[in-house]
Amino acid sequence: MVVHPLQIHRARRFYENIVPSYTIYDVECPDHSFRKFTDDGLYLVSFSRNHQDLVVYRPTWLTFSCKEEDCDTHDLPLKARKFESFFTQLYSVSLASSGELICKDFFLYMESNQFGLFATSTAQIHDAPPTGGAIQGVPSVEKITFHLLRLEDGAILDERVFHNDYVNLAHSIGAFLYDDLLAIVSLRYQRIHILQIRDSGDLVDVRAIGEFCREDDELFLNSNSQVLVNHVGNGFHHSLPESETSFLSGIKQRLLSFIFRGIWNEETDQTMKFTDKERKSDEEIMRDCQNEDGIRY
Repeated sequence: MVVHPLQIHRARRFYENIVPSYTIYDVECPDHSFRKFTDDGLYLVSFSRNHQDLVVYRPTWLTFSCKEEDCDTHDLPLKARKFESFFTQLYSVSLASSGELICKDFFLYMESNQFGLFATSTAQIHDAPPTGGAIQGVPSVEKITFHLLRLEDGAILDERVFHNDYVNLAHSIGAFLYDDLLAIVSLRYQRIHILQIRDSGDLVDVRAIGEFCREDDELFLNSNSQVLVNHVGNGFHHSLPESETSFLSGIKQRLLSFIFRGIWNEETDQTMKFTDKERKSDEEIMRDCQNEDGIRY
């Protein structure tokens, strides 16, 4: 049997991973504040210097390469020192309005739908009075807006606005994204807002954990307050508790219970449990329950 040379199959080497081995300095870049790449590497997020516009780029990758072993001796083309050779601008969207500025440290990415969550806010008011159940000493921001965008085309899908509140936007500390659930922590009102991000891009309220944790907590407390009112009307003269000072909020009770159970379970000596409990004053227990994220008691 005679095999024709053209019928011989040749195997080519294929590199599964390519590691960059060359750094280009003094690249001509746009005057933007670059935030980060998305986790999947599809988008480069940046903001304008005036913190008004969102600018998104798509990497083009592998624009230049060298096949020889010693590539350091070869000079790259002049266009290799230009930003446009490696990134393509997809769009620029104006997010901030009415005195707001984009928080350049805040960005959450939902990889499944390629949604991006951004935040804008007005200036902080450090000496704001604690009105409407707010916590003393926590600053206030007149307007905080969360913007949900589709990064593929820059379409603004939904927004959520918080008025006269305070959310720690630095490094996205005040918000957490788990799957399609978004949790936003209000430090001023000691409340956690849980929202669901639908596939359509809508932000839907799920629950607010703060003064009440369960859906029927408010109904339960109101019904018991009505019972106390009826007792007073029937001649049982008990002092009625004030609504703002009689109970700890639901989230504070949960945190205190969690800390107490943790200390209780760590103690192996049953007699020491009661000794330690009696030894600590109420002020010491409350002080131990403070944390760095601004939850106050």
